[in-house]
Amino acid sequence: MTKPAEMQKASLRWRRIGKRVVLVPTMGALHAGHAALIRRARELGDRVVVSSYVNPTQFNQDRDFREYPKRPSQDAKLAKRAGADVLFRPAQLYAPNASTWVEEKDQSQGRCGKYRPNHFRGVATVVTKLFGIVQPAVAVFGEKDLQQCEVVERLARDLFLPVRIVRHPILREQDGLAMSSRNLLLNPRQREIAGFWALSVRAAARKGSAGAKAHLQKLLHRVRGVKLEYAEVVGGHLCAAARVGPVRLIDNRKCGSK
Repeated sequence: MTKPAEMQKASLRWRRIGKRVVLVPTMGALHAGHAALIRRARELGDRVVVSSYVNPTQFNQDRDFREYPKRPSQDAKLAKRAGADVLFRPAQLYAPNASTWVEEKDQSQGRCGKYRPNHFRGVATVVTKLFGIVQPAVAVFGEKDLQQCEVVERLARDLFLPVRIVRHPILREQDGLAMSSRNLLLNPRQREIAGFWALSVRAAARKGSAGAKAHLQKLLHRVRGVKLEYAEVVGGHLCAAARVGPVRLIDNRKCGSK
């Protein structure tokens, strides 16, 4: 399904007959982590909609937007296998003269919000659009994007949106790297380095809230090819972002956890 009006019409029809609609918002290039979100959504409702839209307003660099991985045929197969009823793939969600934005100004501060100006304004705006189109009772978000979860939860609360936000734990590769569509952009050497990055975040979080940030900085001095962007402890979690080659990776671990 590609037309917003068609998607909205279907969702409203489902709601009229008492069906519970669950949304899994994605930017495509689906992987096993997304499949887990879809399976969780299947448990929570009667109709599962997976949106696939690379939202231009949450990117800070045109190159990053252009090069974001796209695998439409594989996405359709994965979504169906995982239990989705609809893969919603709109071509565009912004009119040429679009002038309406949604901005959250508390949870979006610090962390990624500091290094990606207007990123969360783009996230909040597109999520609000998707909620209006899909009309979900529940929306499922992965905790890899922890700050995004916090922004969306505040968005739903402050605007009295009738959507329950459900978080899903991070899924990881065997070496601990958080599953992400951007991992597809890593070459073999960079992928190896990304594994060391993930191990470093885990080891640093074990030091507890007081020592996690400094320990991560210390560990990454030993790992060539990782450029740390930030490390912050927020709500008992070590949250960090780094670049490996051209790819920006984010991760978070609960401090004190093994």
